[in-house]
Amino acid sequence: MTVTLDMDRLTATAAQAASVAGEELLRRRLAPREVRVKEGDAPVSDADLAAERLTLAVLREHTPQFAVVSEEESPDGGGDRWPTWIVDPLDGTTNYLRGLPDYAVALALAVEGRTVLSLILLPEYGAVFRAVEGRGAFRDGVRLRVPDPRPGRPLAGTGFGTEGVVRGQQRSVADRLLNAGFEIREPGSASTGLCRVASGAYDGYLEFGIGVWDTAPGALLVTEAGGTVTGWGGGEFVAARGHLVAASPAFHRSLVEAGGPCPPAAEPGGRA
Repeated sequence: MTVTLDMDRLTATAAQAASVAGEELLRRRLAPREVRVKEGDAPVSDADLAAERLTLAVLREHTPQFAVVSEEESPDGGGDRWPTWIVDPLDGTTNYLRGLPDYAVALALAVEGRTVLSLILLPEYGAVFRAVEGRGAFRDGVRLRVPDPRPGRPLAGTGFGTEGVVRGQQRSVADRLLNAGFEIREPGSASTGLCRVASGAYDGYLEFGIGVWDTAPGALLVTEAGGTVTGWGGGEFVAARGHLVAASPAFHRSLVEAGGPCPPAAEPGGRA
């Protein structure tokens, strides 16, 4: 399939789709919620599903020929043959349900397996992060550049999953980060963490055991802001593999080394 991509129009479409989802999430903040636990012990709420329906409706209206991979409705959709929207209607469900502000609506567009556009909305902050391959990364129209190292200990973000076997490995990673001299933050949303790398609030972010909708949007944002993105252990980054190390060039190698082997393994002897 040959499609001529108008990146300005597609960015506007992504912004519209994220906006309607963000408005719905804000509207539902104080409303009673229906919550269930899906495979892997992760929560999903009626807000996730409502935001996803609104997002997909916009995308399908404006780009009906494109495929869609979305966390709740079609996690296995898409394919390299078609331009594919990758959608996370609510990245940070636990934060949202607890009244914490760190959650995101994240979208990316992949063409032949390559992410060419991303847009992340942080509804509570009213902030829109966007990137187009080869055109740079922006927050609310202001260009982003990963900054030079700052005084003090480097600050790394990471995430902790819900499945027990993964959590054991993640505790081991946290231990190695601390031993390597990193301060740690856990935003509860990979997209939020990657926005913070692109804007310089974090020196890096690493996580594994997550979905393509968690990795693809933020990875392009960091790359276009001048950061370095690889897979775990420093290998090639492939969004669908569900792991990444994203950092400023000054800290990427040390963050890869602190993250440990790929796939990650818990330390022997009961170390967390």
